[in-house]
Amino acid sequence: DDWRHLPAYQLERRADIFFSVYLPDLLEQRCGFEIEGLVPEFPLRIGTIYPKADTNRSVKVDYLAKAKGTNAVVLVELKTDDRSRRTKQDWYLERAQEVGLPKLLRGLEQIVQATVRKRKYRCLLQKLADLGLITVTSEGGVEVPDQAYDVRVVYLQPNEGERGKDVICFHEAANLIERHGDGLSRRFAASLREWADVAAGERAQY
Repeated sequence: DDWRHLPAYQLERRADIFFSVYLPDLLEQRCGFEIEGLVPEFPLRIGTIYPKADTNRSVKVDYLAKAKGTNAVVLVELKTDDRSRRTKQDWYLERAQEVGLPKLLRGLEQIVQATVRKRKYRCLLQKLADLGLITVTSEGGVEVPDQAYDVRVVYLQPNEGERGKDVICFHEAANLIERHGDGLSRRFAASLREWADVAAGERAQY
């Protein structure tokens, strides 16, 4: 709570591990379906969401969440500061939603083929395979089922902000989290309320 007011401290990178513990519950409450798995830092191939750019570079979405028992995935973007929302980022998440999951997964396959550092990508592919989103062949290739997925975009951020966006604000998250009743959950809920009500840097006395 104190360090978030300092200029170089990146709260989002420190806090995302705590959010990930509660994110399945938050998404179930918002979306109405159970979450069976999370994939952090899911890469979106720029050449897939922006066809004019023939590149295998990627941008990352904070979490891909797979629904249980239904063909739905949620792309989740976490912001710990309302001022860090960017129009460009909103655009590529909307484009990812329009493109659809099968093309995003095929774009990931192109990234894997192009990179010389494949070990961590193989772990990512295995995680996606465990969730039933792809099949990894014996040769290390990727097969993507050609089926429709409902792709939702949800923002997790201090306050609601722009209307029309699917936003879970921190007060809403805190109300659910503190129901767990344990000390960590109550403490994290208290921090979320402070992060929503007091913007970073507003504690300065001069």
